Amino acid sequence: MAAAHDDGFEHIESSLDDLSHAEYLMLYHEAGENLLFAKRQQWMALAYLSMAFVGIYLLAKANPYDPKFLNYLTVCSFILTIFAIAVVIFLQFWQINEKRILRNISSGLSNSFQRLRSLKSRNESNAHRYIMLFMLMAYILMAQIAMLRALWNITN
Repeated sequence: MAAAHDDGFEHIESSLDDLSHAEYLMLYHEAGENLLFAKRQQWMALAYLSMAFVGIYLLAKANPYDPKFLNYLTVCSFILTIFAIAVVIFLQFWQINEKRILRNISSGLSNSFQRLRSLKSRNESNAHRYIMLFMLMAYILMAQIAMLRALWNITN
Protein backbone atom coordinates (compact mmCIF):
# COMPACT_ATOMS: atom_id res chain seq x y z
CA MET A 1 0.00 0.00 0.00
CA ALA A 2 1.46 3.37 -0.98
CA ALA A 3 1.08 6.59 0.98
CA ALA A 4 2.12 10.02 -0.36
CA HIS A 5 3.83 12.70 1.75
CA ASP A 6 4.03 16.47 1.31
CA ASP A 7 7.58 16.24 -0.09
CA GLY A 8 6.46 13.92 -2.91
CA PHE A 9 7.84 10.81 -1.24
CA GLU A 10 5.61 7.78 -1.63
CA HIS A 11 5.83 5.01 0.95
CA ILE A 12 6.06 1.55 -0.59
CA GLU A 13 5.73 -1.45 1.70
CA SER A 14 8.05 -4.39 1.39
CA SER A 15 6.95 -7.28 -0.74
CA LEU A 16 7.60 -9.75 2.10
CA ASP A 17 4.85 -11.85 3.58
CA ASP A 18 4.19 -11.41 7.31
CA LEU A 19 6.30 -14.37 8.41
CA SER A 20 9.29 -13.33 6.28
CA HIS A 21 8.90 -9.73 7.46
CA ALA A 22 9.00 -10.91 11.08
CA GLU A 23 12.12 -12.97 10.33
CA TYR A 24 13.81 -9.97 8.72
CA LEU A 25 13.03 -7.80 11.73
CA MET A 26 14.31 -10.48 14.13
CA LEU A 27 17.53 -10.86 12.13
CA TYR A 28 17.91 -7.08 11.93
CA HIS A 29 17.53 -6.78 15.69
CA GLU A 30 20.00 -9.63 16.27
CA ALA A 31 22.60 -8.06 13.95
CA GLY A 32 22.17 -4.73 15.74
CA GLU A 33 22.70 -6.40 19.10
CA ASN A 34 25.79 -8.21 17.78
CA LEU A 35 27.18 -4.93 16.50
CA LEU A 36 26.73 -3.25 19.88
CA PHE A 37 28.23 -6.28 21.64
CA ALA A 38 31.34 -6.13 19.44
CA LYS A 39 31.73 -2.41 20.14
CA ARG A 40 31.43 -2.99 23.89
CA GLN A 41 33.99 -5.79 23.68
CA GLN A 42 36.46 -3.46 22.02
CA TRP A 43 36.22 -1.07 24.95
CA MET A 44 36.38 -3.95 27.42
CA ALA A 45 39.61 -5.13 25.76
CA LEU A 46 41.11 -1.72 26.55
CA ALA A 47 39.87 -1.90 30.13
CA TYR A 48 41.31 -5.39 30.62
CA LEU A 49 44.62 -4.37 29.08
CA SER A 50 44.79 -1.34 31.39
CA MET A 51 44.05 -3.49 34.44
CA ALA A 52 46.67 -6.03 33.34
CA PHE A 53 49.23 -3.26 32.98
CA VAL A 54 48.41 -2.01 36.49
CA GLY A 55 48.90 -5.58 37.75
CA ILE A 56 52.21 -5.91 35.91
CA TYR A 57 53.37 -2.60 37.37
CA LEU A 58 52.40 -3.63 40.90
CA LEU A 59 54.21 -6.97 40.50
CA ALA A 60 57.30 -5.15 39.24
CA LYS A 61 57.16 -2.70 42.15
CA ALA A 62 56.84 -5.59 44.61
CA ASN A 63 59.98 -7.28 43.25
CA PRO A 64 62.22 -4.60 41.69
CA TYR A 65 65.53 -6.39 42.30
CA ASP A 66 65.00 -9.41 40.06
CA PRO A 67 65.98 -8.47 36.47
CA LYS A 68 64.78 -11.81 35.04
CA PHE A 69 61.35 -11.27 36.56
CA LEU A 70 61.20 -7.72 35.20
CA ASN A 71 62.19 -9.00 31.75
CA TYR A 72 59.43 -11.60 32.01
CA LEU A 73 56.92 -8.86 32.89
CA THR A 74 58.12 -6.80 29.93
CA VAL A 75 57.59 -9.73 27.56
CA CYS A 76 54.15 -10.31 29.09
CA SER A 77 53.23 -6.68 28.44
CA PHE A 78 54.28 -7.03 24.78
CA ILE A 79 52.24 -10.21 24.38
CA LEU A 80 49.19 -8.58 25.97
CA THR A 81 49.56 -5.60 23.64
CA ILE A 82 49.67 -7.87 20.58
CA PHE A 83 46.61 -9.77 21.84
CA ALA A 84 44.72 -6.53 22.49
CA ILE A 85 45.49 -5.22 19.01
CA ALA A 86 44.40 -8.53 17.45
CA VAL A 87 41.16 -8.60 19.46
CA VAL A 88 40.29 -5.01 18.52
CA ILE A 89 40.94 -5.74 14.84
CA PHE A 90 38.94 -9.00 14.89
CA LEU A 91 36.05 -7.20 16.56
CA GLN A 92 36.26 -4.46 13.93
CA PHE A 93 35.87 -7.07 11.18
CA TRP A 94 32.92 -8.55 13.06
CA GLN A 95 31.31 -5.11 13.14
CA ILE A 96 31.87 -4.71 9.40
CA ASN A 97 30.12 -8.04 8.77
CA GLU A 98 27.19 -7.10 11.01
CA LYS A 99 26.85 -3.75 9.21
CA ARG A 100 26.78 -5.66 5.91
CA ILE A 101 24.02 -7.91 7.29
CA LEU A 102 22.02 -4.85 8.41
CA ARG A 103 22.40 -3.27 4.97
CA ASN A 104 21.27 -6.47 3.21
CA ILE A 105 18.28 -6.92 5.48
CA SER A 106 17.17 -3.31 5.09
CA SER A 107 17.11 -3.70 1.30
CA GLY A 108 14.18 -6.10 1.72
CA LEU A 109 12.15 -3.76 3.92
CA SER A 110 10.02 -0.76 2.98
CA ASN A 111 11.45 2.22 1.15
CA SER A 112 10.64 4.40 4.19
CA PHE A 113 12.91 2.20 6.28
CA GLN A 114 15.63 2.44 3.67
CA ARG A 115 15.19 6.22 3.49
CA LEU A 116 15.64 6.58 7.25
CA ARG A 117 18.74 4.34 7.22
CA SER A 118 20.28 6.46 4.49
CA LEU A 119 20.13 9.68 6.53
CA LYS A 120 23.67 9.07 7.76
CA SER A 121 25.96 8.51 4.83
CA ARG A 122 27.98 5.34 4.54
CA ASN A 123 31.18 7.35 4.05
CA GLU A 124 30.54 9.30 7.24
CA SER A 125 29.94 6.08 9.17
CA ASN A 126 33.13 4.58 7.79
CA ALA A 127 35.12 7.71 8.69
CA HIS A 128 33.80 7.60 12.27
CA ARG A 129 34.48 3.87 12.55
CA TYR A 130 38.09 4.13 11.36
CA ILE A 131 38.84 7.22 13.43
CA MET A 132 37.67 5.31 16.49
CA LEU A 133 39.76 2.29 15.48
CA PHE A 134 42.80 4.55 15.14
CA MET A 135 42.11 6.02 18.60
CA LEU A 136 41.81 2.54 20.12
CA MET A 137 45.12 1.49 18.56
CA ALA A 138 46.79 4.72 19.67
CA TYR A 139 45.62 4.09 23.25
CA ILE A 140 46.99 0.55 23.20
CA LEU A 141 50.36 1.69 21.87
CA MET A 142 50.58 4.62 24.31
CA ALA A 143 49.73 2.30 27.19
CA GLN A 144 52.49 -0.08 26.07
CA ILE A 145 54.98 2.79 25.88
CA ALA A 146 53.95 3.96 29.35
CA MET A 147 54.30 0.40 30.65
CA LEU A 148 57.79 0.04 29.21
CA ARG A 149 58.79 3.41 30.63
CA ALA A 150 57.48 2.46 34.08
CA LEU A 151 59.29 -0.88 34.02
CA TRP A 152 62.48 0.81 32.82
CA ASN A 153 62.25 3.33 35.68
CA ILE A 154 61.93 0.49 38.18
CA THR A 155 65.10 -1.19 36.91
CA ASN A 156 67.17 2.02 37.05
